[in-house]
Amino acid sequence: MKKNLTKRNYFVVIDNSQEMWKAVHFCMIRAKAIKAKITTISFAESISDQIMLVNSAENIIHEEQIKIEKLNHNKVHSYLKEKLKIDADSKVFMSDDLDGFIKYLNDYSSNSTIVLASSTEIGKPGPLIDKLVYEKSNLLKCPLVIISGNLSNKELESIV
Repeated sequence: MKKNLTKRNYFVVIDNSQEMWKAVHFCMIRAKAIKAKITTISFAESISDQIMLVNSAENIIHEEQIKIEKLNHNKVHSYLKEKLKIDADSKVFMSDDLDGFIKYLNDYSSNSTIVLASSTEIGKPGPLIDKLVYEKSNLLKCPLVIISGNLSNKELESIV
């Protein structure tokens, strides 16, 4: 079921990279210009594929990884609060749940944009961009904006 949102929502993927801040800055400028919401998205590493654990141990480890991700969200949220005076929402997905991530985005598709930053290294857009563009693009119903990690804040402001 589609969510009926009155405000546009920018979903920005955070991953502790320097390039991530370019996507955050882009979302911040856009949100300010049109009074939109921002939701930070991140992925906790799933260890299910790496080692065999009983469900209870796996759940405990996943909860700890999600707590760590929430701390990363708090850094971005503090920055947005300082710069925009707004509170952002957050959502953490397990790294092996890309389909759940796409379903979540598609629930907001009529009024949302997902924003990622590419790597500053030539020819290396990043694993999430690779998966969304090359493997899952036919499933994604909301616009995907990829910000070059090489852009300066001034250049970002000029394209917004």
